[in-house]
Amino acid sequence: MLKFAAQFSLVCLAIFTASLCAASQAPTVPASQSVTAAPTDPANSGASAANGVGSNDQSHWYIITLNNTQTGWSRTRNKSITNGFRTETETRLRMAREKNIMSMITTDWIEEDPEGRPLRGGQTQSGSGLSVRVAWECAADGVHERRTQGASMKERVLPAIVTGALAPVAARRAVQAAITTGKTEFSLLILDPSQGIVAVENHWQKIDADTLAISGNPVACTRWKLTGPLIPNGNEEWIDSNGEVVQSQTPTGLGVLKNSRCDEASALAALDVAKPPVEVMVASFVKVDPPLTDVSHKRSIALLIKAKKPPIMAPPQEGAQRVVRNADGSFLVTIDLDTPADPSLASVATDNLFLESSPMIDWKDPAIIALKESALANMRRDMKYNYNAPPINDPSDPNFLLHVLIKAKTFRSAVADHIANKNLGSAFASASQTAQTKSGDCTEYAVLLAALLRADGIPSRVAAGLVWAEYFAGEKNVFAWHLWTQALIGGRWVDLDATLPSNGESFHVGHVLLAVTPLTDAASDPAWASLLSSMGNLSIELSGAANK
Repeated sequence: MLKFAAQFSLVCLAIFTASLCAASQAPTVPASQSVTAAPTDPANSGASAANGVGSNDQSHWYIITLNNTQTGWSRTRNKSITNGFRTETETRLRMAREKNIMSMITTDWIEEDPEGRPLRGGQTQSGSGLSVRVAWECAADGVHERRTQGASMKERVLPAIVTGALAPVAARRAVQAAITTGKTEFSLLILDPSQGIVAVENHWQKIDADTLAISGNPVACTRWKLTGPLIPNGNEEWIDSNGEVVQSQTPTGLGVLKNSRCDEASALAALDVAKPPVEVMVASFVKVDPPLTDVSHKRSIALLIKAKKPPIMAPPQEGAQRVVRNADGSFLVTIDLDTPADPSLASVATDNLFLESSPMIDWKDPAIIALKESALANMRRDMKYNYNAPPINDPSDPNFLLHVLIKAKTFRSAVADHIANKNLGSAFASASQTAQTKSGDCTEYAVLLAALLRADGIPSRVAAGLVWAEYFAGEKNVFAWHLWTQALIGGRWVDLDATLPSNGESFHVGHVLLAVTPLTDAASDPAWASLLSSMGNLSIELSGAANK
């Protein structure tokens, strides 16, 4: 049910992160300046009554597989507490990223009152360099959140949770009631702790009745098609008479992603270190024949992109990329450094979405501010030496936008020089963590550059897609998954790739844009789910259109 929609988003993040090479959901909300009460996890603070566990407590174990290869497990526990119910879910994943093993552990919890209204919740993520702990609690003035990431702790007050959103136990009962009353189609507004406090509306449509063998025992189920914001292409769920999910599966370009109920021993065996983990980075490469040539010097290139198994999400027409959908469902994608696309109205919204200090792009951190000031000092010195002119800060000056572009490229070069330890062992660190550790791959480059831009008042976001590599991870002439950064300058998005050499060009035509995100939060970002249908499912070839 809802927990598998959430796990799908988490696994999407893990798969996408594991697929990224080192070559070359919800609207965000402003944080309050103060917090009157800090949320706590009742499991650790003693707020849950020791004798509050009821007789209806239950735990379920699941194996997570990708293309029939075990890649992790999850355990969900529901229990009664004094003022309602508590749901806890632990998920562990293990994947290979070339020669590196990437592990991710997530534990989330939520407490609700007897009517299903959320009271408090939280989440902990760790593994492969990532360590984040979040706790939140509903109060009269909104939702109080405390986030600990690495050595930093930050607090903020968020708007109240949408009225009518169902927490896990209430959602399970609503699904059970729909099945019992014979409904063949229904929708629910649900809240899951792994997605923070943003409620999503999911839709169920009945397929048929079925029986599954679970640990050797037959279990009568109803099979449903589930769709929602985090699962745009939908998945299938087998739900028992209690409203509990027995099995869930989603088709992806890398194979079928499946959660299957099992016993504890079978689940724990899924992460046996003696078994080779599923490899997703090389498997997600897109080979091109004949290969691209001299991408670092071309000004434009045209590519024909097709789905091996339709459908795929249409590539966005943003930044240097223009897109035409062909009659057969393929896309003609032109990357032109001299004739950028007109930005979509949604991408240049006038709110603070691309300026906000978020948990990942935490530009207000002192480490980010210090790095920004250092980069600007170097720029001012160079400008005075080369042009004998002071910085331009007046928007009415005809050279103002050019100066902003120079600053953006200066920040790109600063990030390229700052990250000294380039590796594939990182998960998804925040900008402040990266500024301090000077370590990471393309995810950390993209996030840190976005933070520097926002710290200087330049709207920014993270771009996700493919980058051309003549040779990488033992493969030749491939497009590999990649992140870079976009800055909004003069009403247009400008592409900036901080993984490129600091003294070279800031971008080249060997980038295919497939998604953009303000990255308000890594694990709950719907961009990852939209990309999963494309991973391992694309073919790319040079188009007959002019390339120059």
